[in-house]
Amino acid sequence: MHAVWKGTIQIAKFQIPVKLYAATEDRELSLKQTHAPCGGSISHLKYCQACDAKVEPEEIRKGYDLGGGNFVEISEEELKGIAPQASKTMIIEQFAEDSAVSRMRLKRHYYIGTDEVGEEAFRLFHASLLQSKKVGLGYLTLRSVQSLAAVWPLEEGLVLSTMLYEDEIRPAVRVNVPVHPSKPEVTEAHMFVFNQLIQAMSASFVGAKYENKYAEALKALIESKVTKLAPKANDKELPAIPRSANLEDLLSTLSTSLDFVKNESDAFSQSDFNQKH
Repeated sequence: MHAVWKGTIQIAKFQIPVKLYAATEDRELSLKQTHAPCGGSISHLKYCQACDAKVEPEEIRKGYDLGGGNFVEISEEELKGIAPQASKTMIIEQFAEDSAVSRMRLKRHYYIGTDEVGEEAFRLFHASLLQSKKVGLGYLTLRSVQSLAAVWPLEEGLVLSTMLYEDEIRPAVRVNVPVHPSKPEVTEAHMFVFNQLIQAMSASFVGAKYENKYAEALKALIESKVTKLAPKANDKELPAIPRSANLEDLLSTLSTSLDFVKNESDAFSQSDFNQKH
């Protein structure tokens, strides 16, 4: 695997030589735009709406829109002047409880590797993070972009994740939560049945179980176009809670859902038994 960054993690006076490897990849299928009459590829040109003309790269300037057609122009030299300096060192500025770092803040993930020369320091850092249940926080300059980043442990190694800044996260607010004094509260009966439903649907998480259904459907559509086969039939629909459900309907739907889950589980167990015998 190709390393996307080579440098050092520095903790006070302690340094660990590391390499970063992309931990995720975008597997989205890409569709190409073509010109219907001739099939030619579509290019995306820079175009001025005011002049109604094509614009060359050297004619383009950057600016901040103040509104009313007014701009504050910013030159490339000025942008270079405030750009973060290239650095091959990530300085850990603090450690924090892993539970204190919200998952919503994490953006892109990188596996952290090292060479033999830094293996002992790497193992010590990894073991310490695992034992203390801490994450290390600091700044990383990657591809000329400075990002806040967190270093956190997996059982098998270390991961570095770039992070969102505080003002990039919208505050948690109640969205479409029905609160009305005249409406009855959720009852113990509802809670009991819903907890049964949750327990019936609980299982160990296996990531491979969850497929990218849109990507698979798109692949099937492409294959059907190529092979002239009909598209696959839609999967059967699961019982859903009506948007306008009252409490009696809600309890009925929960009970139906619980029965559905139990029947599905029994059918799977019988199928598994038949295959083994």
